[in-house]
Amino acid sequence: MSPRLVLVSRWRLQTTRERLWELLSQPEDWPGWWPHLASVEPLGAGNAEGIGARRGFRWRSGLGYGFSVVMTTTRAERLREIEAAADGDLRGIGLWVIEEDGPGAVRLTYRWDVELAKPWMRFSAPLLRPLFAWRHFAVMGSGARGMAQCLGCRLGEIEEWSAITSLAPNPTAG
Repeated sequence: MSPRLVLVSRWRLQTTRERLWELLSQPEDWPGWWPHLASVEPLGAGNAEGIGARRGFRWRSGLGYGFSVVMTTTRAERLREIEAAADGDLRGIGLWVIEEDGPGAVRLTYRWDVELAKPWMRFSAPLLRPLFAWRHFAVMGSGARGMAQCLGCRLGEIEEWSAITSLAPNPTAG
């Protein structure tokens, strides 16, 4: 049975879509403001909109384990969304969504729908899934604070949701 995690983070930032887009669309710069991101290595440029761009991300959990993923941009709608497919220690889809939230503010939502692929994670998932979700949200929170600091803006509320499921086939599905 393969564990699947669906983790959603939403942040309110006192900034504009344009400033936020500029920051999000330059992942190679993220380690400068995201404390748990060890490195981002460009692996392929993609087209003019960035579709097909590939980058290797190395993350630190803060608990002594790390993981690596290669993210390939699959969709980008300027000032609105960036979606990428993950492969490596985690496999799945990550989606950034930018929405207006009143004058001079935006809501940034990240949806991370992944399957654990690293052998020790898969083996220990039945016991450690809540720990993996907790660390994900700690890493995301540090990213939210770093992003706000880099943008020189106020960070409002941070919201988090998780669904931890199995990818076992649904016997009632037709």
